[in-house]
Amino acid sequence: MPLISVDIKKQVKAANDIVDVVSGYLPVVSAGKAYKAVCPFHNDTRPSLQIDRGYQNYRCWACDARGDVFDFVMKFEKVEFGESLRMLADRAGIKLDTAASPQDEARSRLLRVMKWAEEKYRDCLMKDAIAETARTYIGSRRLTGPSVKQFGLGFAPIAGDWLVHLAEQDGISPDLLIEVGLIAPRDEQRGFYDRFRDRVMFPIRDVRGQTVGFGGRILPESPYAARAPKYYNSTETPLFSKSNLLFGLDLARHAGTAAGHLAVVEGYTDVMMAHQHGVAQVVATMGTALTGTHLQQLRRYAPRVVLVYDADEGGMTGVDRALELFVGQDVELKIAVLPEGLDPCDLLVRPGGPEEFKQLLANAQDALEFKLNRLLQKGDATSVEGGRRVVDAILSIMAMAPAMPSQNGQVRQELIVTRLAHRLGLRQETVWARLSELKAEHRRREPDVSRFADGAAPPTRTAPAPEIERQLLQFLLAEPELLPIALESIHPTDVTHPGLQRLLQELYNIHEAGQAVDMDSLRVRLMDRPDLTQAAADLQFVGRHVSERGASLRQLLTRFDERRDGHARKSLKEQLSAELTDDDAAMDLLRRLTTKPKVTAC
Repeated sequence: MPLISVDIKKQVKAANDIVDVVSGYLPVVSAGKAYKAVCPFHNDTRPSLQIDRGYQNYRCWACDARGDVFDFVMKFEKVEFGESLRMLADRAGIKLDTAASPQDEARSRLLRVMKWAEEKYRDCLMKDAIAETARTYIGSRRLTGPSVKQFGLGFAPIAGDWLVHLAEQDGISPDLLIEVGLIAPRDEQRGFYDRFRDRVMFPIRDVRGQTVGFGGRILPESPYAARAPKYYNSTETPLFSKSNLLFGLDLARHAGTAAGHLAVVEGYTDVMMAHQHGVAQVVATMGTALTGTHLQQLRRYAPRVVLVYDADEGGMTGVDRALELFVGQDVELKIAVLPEGLDPCDLLVRPGGPEEFKQLLANAQDALEFKLNRLLQKGDATSVEGGRRVVDAILSIMAMAPAMPSQNGQVRQELIVTRLAHRLGLRQETVWARLSELKAEHRRREPDVSRFADGAAPPTRTAPAPEIERQLLQFLLAEPELLPIALESIHPTDVTHPGLQRLLQELYNIHEAGQAVDMDSLRVRLMDRPDLTQAAADLQFVGRHVSERGASLRQLLTRFDERRDGHARKSLKEQLSAELTDDDAAMDLLRRLTTKPKVTAC
């Protein structure tokens, strides 16, 4: 942040009475000449925080937290001084007289565009007759008006250029809307189209409450419902990155600090329903696996993270991924399993549901203990082979986890090894030795994929990937919305390179399962092939620098047809050579060779 004069700092401080500011965060009561509140910086059981309006400062007599209004905002919001100054200046309506960098100016323009779009979507949902079906759908999910307003829900009509026309009316550049992922150019420069159509719109906000992206839920009755993903998020933009954002964190963080934990569920409506029923320490990922960045954000506000899974998904690879993160992060991780057949929304709306959900979070099981118990339930750990499988299952996760050289990381590994040895009746030295072996094996298995994006395969295959196959994956990874087009024409077996064939198959699987097609979803399905995960990221990076991917993909499909045609004719020629002694068979093959085969879509 650029240097700011002392006068500006004093002006901002003078405009933000500390009692008023603290009252915006906490219930404050008068106590003679001073004011008191329950201290948010430790587990306070009585009002220990004293706020002095005369001196414009605060102090907790229990934990000794103290300072002025800037210090309070910094500590409460977990931000640096420059950000606290900006927040308080915004609160007071003071414009900071600084020369913003070009990057700051560009970001501000994009944020203004997102705010404009949010208002248009919201107004449509609230006021427009074309949103009646969307309002009915939201009502069927038992979401109340205050919840809809709190989370800023909106609606994107089915018309393919609804937002494009509004932007023209309001003088907003299409380039800005393209940059934030709301519209895209049509093929051959025939104008633009809306990326979100016939969807309930969920604004996705950063921790400051600024809208940086959207999640769109297709209406069940939509003509697009059968061939479009149920949920569709904004594309990666300078503002929006799914692996760095958590839905609802701006509203959940303070509740998480008070509760001592933050819970992570799967759906946007699950988050909204939890907040609606007074369980506000709940967030969701963007249809992706939890990442280390997510955990670091959550750890800023609470020491414990609770992952909430459906009963039939408790053994999913997401638990292994979470454990891998747990090993490499300084955070307490727990697992809560919902009653069978229920998601958080179902549980919360039934009688006594909110209290049941709170109890579920309070009784969440340690992630390692959860994994161990599931492994022990599956087999006989008292046998030599059964015990070996359990040990290897846990230690393999530890071996794949990123190194955590800090003292906390070493202590955590020692605690895990100690607990594992104790539960299975093994010597700790034996467990440590096996962990070292698995780490060494993991390092040996990690291939060099630095050249893969340029055509070379992992060391297990020396032949380069064909150019058209690489381009196909580049386009689809960069723009997953093109998958339905590829599905109509390309079968995974049309791709000859084993690694690329696996990537294409997994992309199809994710799409057909109605899940968000992104790198995090792909990573979960490629737990056994970290080399392919890295290769996919490289291919995606190249694809994002290709313009007009839709038109390029269609040209590529023609080339696949031609290649398929060529392979078919080559096969017939080989058969003809083999059938020269059989006149009838040879004549039949000759007729087929002189007739161009008709290529049918897969």
